[in-house]
Amino acid sequence: MSYSATMKRSLEIEVISAEGLKADRKPLKRKTYSVVSIDQKYFASKPDDLGGSCPVWKHKFDMEMPINGTVGFITVEVRYRTSGGAEKHVGYAKIPVTDFMGGFAPQGHLNFLSYRLRDEYGDKCGVVNVSIMVKPDRSIPVPLPSSSFAPCSSQAAANNHMWRPRTSSSMASTAVYGGGRVVTGVPVWCAYQRPA
Repeated sequence: MSYSATMKRSLEIEVISAEGLKADRKPLKRKTYSVVSIDQKYFASKPDDLGGSCPVWKHKFDMEMPINGTVGFITVEVRYRTSGGAEKHVGYAKIPVTDFMGGFAPQGHLNFLSYRLRDEYGDKCGVVNVSIMVKPDRSIPVPLPSSSFAPCSSQAAANNHMWRPRTSSSMASTAVYGGGRVVTGVPVWCAYQRPA
């Protein structure tokens, strides 16, 4: 068994609420509940007490997710039970793992996300609101700053995170940007680019 096959990350997922739930294109009046599935494991919330098309669950799940690339999505389903006890599906949403892991969101960052629910025919049937946090892995030590590293931004300096190798004086003298200093960062325009 490889090392990557056993690596898992702890997630805290809260299914907060849903909006505009519809069944057969009509506003839903039943008491609904949510089901979160990841890596063939399922976790269900309690039904919303008031019922209706805008349920509030605020139910938290602690889950383990393998990080070996086998899991690409977390699925959130909204269901209800009929008076006869039969289980009916309202809709589901697939949450890409890349929406809350990797990128620029650090461990321990709470992500608030909303996704369109779709029924079995692919029609829109509401929106589900969730929060997902990748719990910090205490077994991986955070490197402390040393004399050979410098912060890449003022916020990184304040938080003691995101360090990059310090440039030597000979490297800085050959650079022509900003009087011999190299700036690192993320361009803002790529995140907020307007359509032409």
